[in-house]
Amino acid sequence: MSHSSDSHSTDSQSLAPIFIVGMPRSGTTLLTSMLSAHPRIAIAPETHYFSYWLQEYKTLDLASSKDFELFWQALSRSQRFSYFGIDANKTRERILSKGPPSHQHILSGWLEEYANNINKPRWGEKTPLHYQSLDHILTWFPNARVIWMLRDPRAVTASLQKVPWASNYIHIHAQQWQASLTRFEQTWQKDARVQLLRYENLVQQPETSLIALCQFLGETYRTDMLIARSETHTPLINRQGWAVQHLESALQPISAHALNKWHHELASHQIEMIDSLTFPAAAKYGYTTHTSNPGPYARFNLNLEKLQVKIDRKLSYWQTKWMKRPKQSGKHIGAAPE
Repeated sequence: MSHSSDSHSTDSQSLAPIFIVGMPRSGTTLLTSMLSAHPRIAIAPETHYFSYWLQEYKTLDLASSKDFELFWQALSRSQRFSYFGIDANKTRERILSKGPPSHQHILSGWLEEYANNINKPRWGEKTPLHYQSLDHILTWFPNARVIWMLRDPRAVTASLQKVPWASNYIHIHAQQWQASLTRFEQTWQKDARVQLLRYENLVQQPETSLIALCQFLGETYRTDMLIARSETHTPLINRQGWAVQHLESALQPISAHALNKWHHELASHQIEMIDSLTFPAAAKYGYTTHTSNPGPYARFNLNLEKLQVKIDRKLSYWQTKWMKRPKQSGKHIGAAPE
């Protein structure tokens, strides 16, 4: 079964990059597995390019051969690069064939090589927090298509509480969810290159959602996007621990069973905290809130968490300044050498 799209009009549109963004734990990996099963689309593993590589090496002048080599060695020898399963030398040649080295050429060459390696013409990338860098992304790739995933803030928070790399504080996740949605509404909601997709719609009406999404992307919908998701298209190369379990879970049959897990994963006062911090925005998108005014116990815990965050930040500052403890490296995103 397939559905054609009339927006598939020019070569530049049919090859336009695809970026999947949104709050972490909003279904971005599930969507990646669906799009990656399309015969024309290669959604690469997360690069963290704008949130890490570009920031960490912003003082380098990539037009300088010495600085370019310094950056390239750090990138190509990282565990993060190894997830792509591509040859570093071929990738380097592709990057340099684009002209003077630049971050834009490095990112596009990296992702083009990934797509070429699996014989697909169109590349895409999924790093959720790249929603914070959309202005940069759309400056580099003005024809790109961006899919912004949205999920119930309580489900997002409950899920983030279970991963080893996220904050332990409920209110941090709720505030970030609210801030991300505010950014979407104020800056990107009216941009035709950016489309919001609710996780709930994707798992409850997957085919309908994917048909509409393919029209937005200028692609032809294929049933493979639902039935042919596998490690072939969403590789588990060099992964371990939580990351393997997460990717394997995304390849399971599509189910709506996770929609209401947060009901028993969060305490009532935690739900009140999240509701109060995301109301009325959450309600506007169909997420019925229990209350906009937290009770005394919820308010106490919210204030306690805020105090704990201040203490944590002060401790971190003094540990870095006086105890000479190094700042967090890129190890948490696989930027350390393999």
